[in-house]
Amino acid sequence: MFGFKLYLFSPHFVDEAFTETFNKVYIAWKESFIEVVEGAGGKLDPDDFFRNDVVAAILYNDEVVALSTMTMFDLRLLSSIEHHYVQALEPKTVQNLVKDKQPRVISIEYLNVKPQWRKSHSNILWTEVLIGVGLKLMDDSPADVIMGTPRTDVKVLDVCLNLEAIEVQPPIKKMNYPCAVVVFQKQKNRKFKNDGTAQYVEGLYKDRVLTGAAPFSQQNLTNKKVS
Repeated sequence: MFGFKLYLFSPHFVDEAFTETFNKVYIAWKESFIEVVEGAGGKLDPDDFFRNDVVAAILYNDEVVALSTMTMFDLRLLSSIEHHYVQALEPKTVQNLVKDKQPRVISIEYLNVKPQWRKSHSNILWTEVLIGVGLKLMDDSPADVIMGTPRTDVKVLDVCLNLEAIEVQPPIKKMNYPCAVVVFQKQKNRKFKNDGTAQYVEGLYKDRVLTGAAPFSQQNLTNKKVS
């Protein structure tokens, strides 16, 4: 679409045809977040990239425009509850999601638009587009909600609220930054207020490039016992 392409990667399996592109996305993630995390006195852990289910990246030709990472947690599972992402939440938030029958949560993390593609340099709201792509992916998946923890010292929270996110608890501190905790509900026919955002989300998602297994795919499960 106009030279832009959406790639959906699994860090655990990348078809060899996309090895170079995936490495380029990883380098972009590492360079951006080393600066952000170490600038706040922390240390970036590369394992936090590898553990994701999906890395979504928008490229213009071979240039990384924006990227985010996504992981599905099932809040009924002890292994999810004890993960550091979920441990950072208030216990009541986790309990409420389970009680409201929304236990399958996709986290959207490490969202980054490269400086040359940010609002001051582009008329496309790439942060909205990237979140919008994640929402479409969630709508088509077995997940119940998407959760984000946008920093409150920058404008990402405003973008989330404009896309109908709901703040579900007081802010937390992540990587020494204050971060809100928001949830996006599932929708059948998702609409976007900004026409440009709608055009790019729909176009990129329709022509998305899967570089391995389909992420968060809904399979027909049976109740058969394993013998």
